[in-house]
Amino acid sequence: MYFKKLKQMKVLKNIIAICLLSSSLYSHAQNTAMTTQTVKISGNCGMCKKTIEKSGNSADSKVDWNEDNQTAKVSFNAEKTSLDAVLKNIALAGYDNEKYLAPTTTYAELHGCCQYDRTLSAPPANPENTPENKEESSGNSSVAKAGNFQPIYDQYFVLKDALIAADHKAVTAGATKLSNLLTTLKSTSLTTTEQQVWKAQANTLAQHSKALQNAKDLAKQRLAFVSLSEEVYKLAKSSKPALPVYQQKCPMFNGGKGATWLSLNKEVKNPYYGAQMLTCGSTIQTIQ
Repeated sequence: MYFKKLKQMKVLKNIIAICLLSSSLYSHAQNTAMTTQTVKISGNCGMCKKTIEKSGNSADSKVDWNEDNQTAKVSFNAEKTSLDAVLKNIALAGYDNEKYLAPTTTYAELHGCCQYDRTLSAPPANPENTPENKEESSGNSSVAKAGNFQPIYDQYFVLKDALIAADHKAVTAGATKLSNLLTTLKSTSLTTTEQQVWKAQANTLAQHSKALQNAKDLAKQRLAFVSLSEEVYKLAKSSKPALPVYQQKCPMFNGGKGATWLSLNKEVKNPYYGAQMLTCGSTIQTIQ
């Protein structure tokens, strides 16, 4: 009996030792997969640090932001994510970095003490001075190209979020701002390509924006948003936003005809149904 118990104890010890060894090997594998890079991220204060690190941290990444020198050490598991993905999330939280600029509306919503000086510029989409880039390099960089229509994209996303929240008043206010943006945009500030796009779409964009503004209830606003989304999609395909944009589709809306919209987040949040069917839909295209 004694020897039987002794044998069982030895087996148990061996099992524990194997488990500990496996855990150690797994931890070592995780550590060796981690890559650390130092990047520039704008910000002002301790509140900024908290937001930057929260938006960049995940199971596969860790961000340590330094307020003094405006840089961050970004560690990430290169097998599961990328520096690009981490910096995109930080930009979406309102903070410019060396890869992405924050959306204008998100920056504007930061606390007053967090509204840093916006001195960073996003890298050009195509750094090579190819013939098709000569027009941009002569005075309109790809960063400027994204910026010309960027306020329109930003206001569109405000509208989309208001529809998700089923906030009729916020949608009306957002549509009014969009209508004003469309009337004040100066075509002389656009590149030749953008001027062609604007000439073809300005009137229809204005019409759909006005329809959204005048819609009397949420149901009519959502129907008007379908047409507006189609026009903003055309604009985004011709003059891309500063950040990657996801075109998403709800197959059920509008009597089963389906409807698309644009989002800065890959996670589906349906503006046509809101909380009723928040995750109904899928990503069908990425514009970047």
